[in-house]
Amino acid sequence: MKKIGVLIVEDSFYSADLNIREIKKAGFNVQHQIVASRKAMEKALRDKQWDVILSDHHMPGFDAFQALEVRNQEGCTVPFVIVSEDMLDQDIRTAIKKGCQAYISKECLAGLGQQIKEILKIPND
Repeated sequence: MKKIGVLIVEDSFYSADLNIREIKKAGFNVQHQIVASRKAMEKALRDKQWDVILSDHHMPGFDAFQALEVRNQEGCTVPFVIVSEDMLDQDIRTAIKKGCQAYISKECLAGLGQQIKEILKIPND
């Protein structure tokens, strides 16, 4: 099993747990941390090296655009994936222009593990 560190920007522990379960189904040993604010995310990025960042878009007081901005301001190049419910195509394009690698709908979460494998260039078994 490939061990990966996943920083999850999410205000719902239930949703974060679903993300982790899907990544584990893809064969990963997941070490993770959940944050839901700018300050917590900044600290997490300074404290640990992450392999991927997953971010919800709709959170009170903090969204995926702000999380992406934090990642970019920290000089971090960790792959960034938005995992959210309905998001406008225009917003997805804007996020990708700002450095987001992918968008996964929470309704299609089964593709999350495969998407991470592709982003991290990990061959399928």
